Amino acid sequence: MHLKPRRASTDPRLRSLLQKATRRGRLPIVERVLARLDAIGDSTWLRSRVVVITFEESWPLAGAISIDKELASKLAILTSVARAAKQKDAAGLGTLAHAYAEGDGSTLDDAPDPRMIRLVAAALERPPAFFTWAFEQSRSEDSTAIIRSAQRYLSVATWPWDKAFILAGALLAAVGNTPMTPVSTPGATEQDFPYWVALDKHTDEGKVALKETSSELGVRYRQLIWASFYCESVRVNELLPSPWFRAERTWRLNKAGLSNELAEQIWERARPLLIARLADEARSLRELVESPIPARTVTRQASLL
Repeated sequence: MHLKPRRASTDPRLRSLLQKATRRGRLPIVERVLARLDAIGDSTWLRSRVVVITFEESWPLAGAISIDKELASKLAILTSVARAAKQKDAAGLGTLAHAYAEGDGSTLDDAPDPRMIRLVAAALERPPAFFTWAFEQSRSEDSTAIIRSAQRYLSVATWPWDKAFILAGALLAAVGNTPMTPVSTPGATEQDFPYWVALDKHTDEGKVALKETSSELGVRYRQLIWASFYCESVRVNELLPSPWFRAERTWRLNKAGLSNELAEQIWERARPLLIARLADEARSLRELVESPIPARTVTRQASLL
């Protein structure tokens, strides 16, 4: 594989791994990756990403977000998200609303409630007016806390679709009941964690492997990307009913010319090929995560916990 040199201040593999480990509830890995990203100087991205991960993976927990410059505050919220069963409706609704705002009316076709998509799309254009309205709709302290977090942290989201996740979480809190997010029972051991899943379309290693595999199978690259994402990358420790996320998956796969069944069939063929292609890179990533973190960071983190 011919790969670009990484910038010293970040590592896309670790960034990707942080969210995959959080989704699957692997807290020890989350802790190590978080500390290593902080150690290499990625603290600004971490502050933004912890907020987005919370809204994307389990929006009912967003009311408890309280993040400052210290590592412990980021670890506290990611710990709660990693341990919880996931509720991904803010991600689903936000994705559909962002696409709608970009001019794709097909997002309304199978939506649970097309009006919700229009509301989030409008909120992307006029956040202050939306928050004023959302606070007026709130009927509980939990709902108000989520809306307040969305208002406070919206500006830290870098990408427009990330902002859409946050606004979608605020809307869900404003107009409905905030579901409970029980602690999920831990699954497989840390030794069984599939580090190769972090090497996806967000990393150079993953892009190369996906392109090679799509060529070998005679499958369009775009189809393999989305089959990989919905059949593997978004796997979680436990998923609560999330109709908006189901609608997003169906819409996105349809846009790629796939049904749910065909995506699963493609992924069944591609998965072992990708595991083999990424074996060395996955081993290298695991060794990095399990290696000692610089003493300065370890000492600072320990003093905060």
